[in-house]
Order: sequence, then C-alpha cells, then structure tokens
Amino acid sequence: MNATNMPERVSQLQKRKEKVASTLQHLAGEQAELEKSSDWIDRAAYESRIQMFERLNEWYLHELREIEDALDRISGDKYGRCLACHNSIETSRLDFFPQAAFCSACQAMREALEP
Repeated sequence: MNATNMPERVSQLQKRKEKVASTLQHLAGEQAELEKSSDWIDRAAYESRIQMFERLNEWYLHELREIEDALDRISGDKYGRCLACHNSIETSRLDFFPQAAFCSACQAMREALEP
C-alpha cells in the first residue's frame, strides 16, 4: 500500500466509523422508543420490527469491528495486504471498501464457502 495514501485511508475509515457509531446510537434510541410503546395491536408486527432493529444493529456492529480492525492493520503496518494470501489488496477495492481484509479472489472464495 502506498504510504502517501495512508492519511487519506485513515481519514476515510475514521469518518465512516463516526457515521456508523452515530447510526448505532440512533438505532438504539429508535428501538428504545419502540419497546416503550404499548400501542402495538399486532404483536407479530411489533416483534418483526424488533428483529429488524436487532439485525441492523448486528450489521453495523460488524462493520464497526471491520473498521477498527483495518485501523489496527494500519497501525501495525499490515494494511493493504490480504489476510489469506498476503498479496496486495487491489487499490480499487480499497477505494470502495477501505476496511477490506481480503483481496477480491480470496473474498470470492470465502463467500463461495459460506452456507
């Protein structure tokens, strides 16, 4: 990874981390409001909505962990290297997904193995 791009990557990751943290706070507030409300006539709709908030929360927490892992890789001078094959991760992939831990080929293989 080109060292001259690193400050830009750190900034990009930090900004996304702030947005994700803000979104998680918002979701927590919305879920708390939902749980306080007793106006739900349809229990199934209420439970579906709670499950939606839980899935969103899990998704954003996962993204936050990926961002923090990427920042750790930057500080450990391991950023931009695939965790599987140790080759460079494509710059275009990092431009789009700066927290990427795997090159496109290794990521595709991982996704193919997922149930």
